[in-house]
Amino acid sequence: MSQANIPNITPSITISLNDSLTLLLASAAMEELGISHIINAEAEKLQYTLGTLPGLTTPASIADLLAMNTSVKQTLIDAIKYEMVLNAKVAAVLDTPLKGSTGVTGSTGATGITGNTGLTGATGPNGTTGSTGTSGIAGATGVTGATGVTGVTGNTGVTGSTGNPGALGTAGATGPTGATGATGATGLTGITGVTGTNGATGITGVTGATGSIGNTGATGVTGATGVCTCETGPTGATGASVTGPTGATGATGDTGAIGATGATGITGATGATAVQITTNNAFIRTEGMVLVTSGAAIPFEENFTLNGTSITHTPNSTDVILAPDQTYYIAYRTKPELPTAGSITPHTALQLNGITIPGTDSQMDSLPGAPQAITALLSNTIINTSSGAPSILTLVNLEGVDRAFDQTTLTVIKLE
Repeated sequence: MSQANIPNITPSITISLNDSLTLLLASAAMEELGISHIINAEAEKLQYTLGTLPGLTTPASIADLLAMNTSVKQTLIDAIKYEMVLNAKVAAVLDTPLKGSTGVTGSTGATGITGNTGLTGATGPNGTTGSTGTSGIAGATGVTGATGVTGVTGNTGVTGSTGNPGALGTAGATGPTGATGATGATGLTGITGVTGTNGATGITGVTGATGSIGNTGATGVTGATGVCTCETGPTGATGASVTGPTGATGATGDTGAIGATGATGITGATGATAVQITTNNAFIRTEGMVLVTSGAAIPFEENFTLNGTSITHTPNSTDVILAPDQTYYIAYRTKPELPTAGSITPHTALQLNGITIPGTDSQMDSLPGAPQAITALLSNTIINTSSGAPSILTLVNLEGVDRAFDQTTLTVIKLE
């Protein structure tokens, strides 16, 4: 069984390590957005089945509800599994040793001592000279053709008849070029005709009273020029030539041994380490249950991780302060309190300066006794803060009633 042919793939990639890490974080954010939309679609599917969204004319049966519940449950379980993969992906990117713009180049180290030149390898023996090819037998010289008789000169210089070409000599195997046949004699040039006499000049007209010029006399006819129809005799045929075969090339001599490598010079000092591109980051959380009124923001009790100066938060505050004219990756996750009876419709979203950030809504319907693993509200996005004053980021309860939330986390990363 033969091996598969693998094409020679040599991609040309010009992005830096910093650019690739930024793109990986952006791709994770886009995947989180996709998962959020899938979860929202499942919630709307449940609302439609339960009749809270218009359009269903026939009420769903118990069997329909059970089938719908199984489908939604499986979708959410798969989404949570994918969340674990994305969490590992973001953690791996954040743990990557990063470097920003190239630091100042360190001074060049002293030039290493030049190693001793290696011994010259012994010269290989000369290859045996190939035998000279046998010279071909010279071909016989062709017979020169007889010269044609010169024609009699006529009144108009008729060329004599051309002699017959000499016979073509026999070509030898490697013989020299045969002699060129003699060129036939050139015919005599015909006599040039006599030039005709000029016509007589017309008589000048009599001068009139007003001095009119008389008519010019007609010009005499020019005599005819003699015609020459002489022809050059044909050139004799060239003898054929055949080149003998080339002798075989002698064998190449052996290559001499390579000399020893000189000692390596001393390595120069390493330049200063550049600044990482994700030095401004935060992981803020509230582990316990907290009751939040409708339209209010969820407070964050603890700054679990807070690095840099472009992200600011005071523990137990609802507001996260972001520096102006910057780009941030933001993700949140929270669990609404589950009911013992009836269903709930929790709804949260990120707001920047009191305005909901598009695409960060997370909403669902929860049946009584639903597993905790499928009741999390989550979303993520990438935003640009405006120039001027800092921006205030909050996570808001948009449900029409007060709602308790548990295990709330917020991740903010400034992208360079």
